[in-house]
Amino acid sequence: MSQLYDLTEVAQQNGKNGKPCWLIIKGNVYDVTKFLNEHPGGNDVLLEYGGKDASKAFKQAGHSSDAEKDLKNYKIGEINPAAPPIQVQPTALPAKSPTENPISGDPQPAKKSSGGFLCCC
Repeated sequence: MSQLYDLTEVAQQNGKNGKPCWLIIKGNVYDVTKFLNEHPGGNDVLLEYGGKDASKAFKQAGHSSDAEKDLKNYKIGEINPAAPPIQVQPTALPAKSPTENPISGDPQPAKKSSGGFLCCC
């Protein structure tokens, strides 16, 4: 039986900061670290998908049957089908800093007067 990996484990192996470069293609996990400098399309393409699912990109690149055969040499396992998917937390929007009132220089926007018109226009 093949080694099973969670998506979080693969995501950590993104080829950055001296880490190995792993890719997911069709549910299989490949360590392409040793292939980075040999890849005909350059290592940037592989590093772009380091730690991610590259299935669609691999298919769209139109790899030859030889490339698909060679890929087997780099297989280290499969994605664990029982592992929960990665939960992406929504990122909080940065707090807006108050805009400066161009007339007074105060860090507050111009305020509306009781008549509904903007003062200091």
